Amino acid sequence: MKVNTLAAALKAEVRRLAAKEVQRGLRSLRAMQRQMKKLRLAARANRRGLRSVERSSGRLESRVPSGGRRGRGARLSGEDIRALRARLRMTREQFSRLLGVSPGSIFGWETGRTMPRGRSMARVLEVRKMGVRRARARVTSPGPRRGRPAGRPARGRRGGRRRRAA
Repeated sequence: MKVNTLAAALKAEVRRLAAKEVQRGLRSLRAMQRQMKKLRLAARANRRGLRSVERSSGRLESRVPSGGRRGRGARLSGEDIRALRARLRMTREQFSRLLGVSPGSIFGWETGRTMPRGRSMARVLEVRKMGVRRARARVTSPGPRRGRPAGRPARGRRGGRRRRAA
């Protein structure tokens, strides 16, 4: 009978030690699970923060003319001009009437072959601040069309070739 009790005692001790080891392993596993949960929550908060920063930087970028060159006035890409025309829901013809330029100029600006300069750039920047209704009302209302204002002489070669005195 002593053998049975010794064997039973050894089995009980092995079970106790095994249970203790399992509990120790489970403790570290639970600690890792808690840590993973904290990391997931932190990652989710970081993603939210990143989205918020991206939205605000997008809003800021839309306010600043592209190009980023200082001292040379505002710069607009062809894509910016095309997006402005699309926002106003205008054809090239309507947009050109609004700005007082030819539809070909609008095409050149949008494709990036040319860039608006001087008064044209000022008009584009002015139109950029307008709402759709106001811009469309300006196109339909009678007003000065393209070309030079009445009473102003032509400049350059349009008015004939100028000769220098020798």
